[in-house]
Amino acid sequence: MTTSERPGRLPAVDLLRGLALLAMALYHLSWDLRFFGFVDWDLAGGTGWIAARYLIAGSFLALVGVGLMLWHVQGRDWRRWAIRLNKVVAGAIAVTVATWYVIPDQFIFFGILHCIAVASILGLLFLRLRPAVNFILGLAVIALPILWRSTLFDQSWLLWTGLGTLPPRSNDYEPLFPWFGPVLLGIAAARWWLRARTPGGTVDGGAPGRPLRWVGRHSLAVYLIHQPALIGLLLLVGMALGRDPQAMLSPPPDPAPLLIDCQVQCEQRGGSAEGCHAYCGCMVDGVQAQTLWPALRPDATPELKDRLLDLAASCSR
Repeated sequence: MTTSERPGRLPAVDLLRGLALLAMALYHLSWDLRFFGFVDWDLAGGTGWIAARYLIAGSFLALVGVGLMLWHVQGRDWRRWAIRLNKVVAGAIAVTVATWYVIPDQFIFFGILHCIAVASILGLLFLRLRPAVNFILGLAVIALPILWRSTLFDQSWLLWTGLGTLPPRSNDYEPLFPWFGPVLLGIAAARWWLRARTPGGTVDGGAPGRPLRWVGRHSLAVYLIHQPALIGLLLLVGMALGRDPQAMLSPPPDPAPLLIDCQVQCEQRGGSAEGCHAYCGCMVDGVQAQTLWPALRPDATPELKDRLLDLAASCSR
């Protein structure tokens, strides 16, 4: 595009980014309601919830690709790119530190902000490719971890790739594969969109869309603030209902991830699917009945570890 044709900030992109953040906030609200015991929704195993999570995260990352392409056609302002990248990296570090302190067993070591930071660098290599090529590469990145994984990537320093066989325990895990795929699809879509010179970029949603466009323009700040705000609001609601805030912040862990991890590890050690299902069900039931959740922590006392070993021996019979 010539200098005179370079687009300014497209209202439609801000609007879409605001909608994606709104959907993400609603999903996080659902997760918080589940965490604090207000609802018993199956966010981990429910088909609809799983689909919603993938669609929300995918749309958010696709818009990262769109933003990269817009930056590219507007003249590649490296200072603006560096400032934005530094803010994303700082936000990712803040999320890791905060979750390490609050939920050390499931802290976020490579969540969506970490993925965006890496994608903002890797995406530079793909901005000049034909959109059809980026589209195909995006689908390939999404498909690879479905078709192939290896124990070589189970090492902790390679978990960011997403190509390992063991799902890590983390409250937000968005590894490079498959999540760089939507970024490439966004780059391709933006190129096609700009080439077509469609008028959709001027769509702003009118007055109702104004707050969404504002959210879209300040997406990082809103992302970092919305979850603490939701947690604080629900704590106030719980206190108003007579619940102990300390107990709300330390509920029993969700047994679903433990059951999944146990099943995967058991089968990898040669156990049958039926045998592993029976053993893992026994372990999860025993941990819940005996309140042995602290025994699963790395810093568990020897006494708790012995109790967990006794339970494992009992479930193995």
